[in-house]
Amino acid sequence: MKRLAFALLSLACAGAAAQDVRDALDAGDLICEIRHPYRREVFAALEPQRPAADLMLVYEGVDRDSSRVVSTQRPGRHPIEVRATANAVHFIEPVGSSLRHTALTRCLQTKWKGGYEVCTRFAARHAWHFDTGAYADPDATLARLAGSVSRGVCEPWKVD
Repeated sequence: MKRLAFALLSLACAGAAAQDVRDALDAGDLICEIRHPYRREVFAALEPQRPAADLMLVYEGVDRDSSRVVSTQRPGRHPIEVRATANAVHFIEPVGSSLRHTALTRCLQTKWKGGYEVCTRFAARHAWHFDTGAYADPDATLARLAGSVSRGVCEPWKVD
């Protein structure tokens, strides 16, 4: 009986967390800062303050299917595809034969807006890879790349 109750509670929490991440689809514009993991681990003890982000991304006009991205590592505004799964919201940008892939995986901070609790800070993972299977199953693609992804956060451009 305890196992059944725990399983039902876990499913309810997973659904709530997934909805929090899907708040990103209603945000309109998102700004993300990403840090490369090797710098975070190797130099963290040597630096007295948090280093600047390695990559800044601004996602404009986010909706359920598409968006545009402006990046500090590539000039111009570029179209991307949006994939919402049960576990994350994925932003996939084709760059030649490679993909820049950002996933919002969970909600880190919320606030009340219009009588509803909405997410205002998302945990993000970012990878630059050649696995075009990301279009069909983006969760599996990032799982295969788990050791090499960069981590960061994304926030709505306008919180209020």
